[in-house]
Amino acid sequence: MVSKDELYISIAPEDYRKTKSNVLISQADLLITLKRLHNLKVLSRQKNDFKKRLHKLLSLTLSGIDSIQEEIPTTKLPKSVQKEEPSKLKASFPKRDEINDELILIREKLRELNS
Repeated sequence: MVSKDELYISIAPEDYRKTKSNVLISQADLLITLKRLHNLKVLSRQKNDFKKRLHKLLSLTLSGIDSIQEEIPTTKLPKSVQKEEPSKLKASFPKRDEINDELILIREKLRELNS
């Protein structure tokens, strides 16, 4: 027969309550963490499902575009026809000094009107 040595200790009621409270809070935190982990697993599965659906939709769209492009007739242009290069338009902007002079004139006119 195996005998166990038992040891009894006395704990102050305040310490007992604090310790018991800490244990219960820790258990509650663990349960909340487990709940969040479960939610993460569910969201991960949903994310994977959405990725699969998106991939399927994109592949269907691309195959549709390919089939449409196959049906579009292609025109053959003679080699003598070349693309015209777009003309390079240069916008002329007034210089900074001209802008400042014009601003000064406008401000003077505004002062005349307001006085």
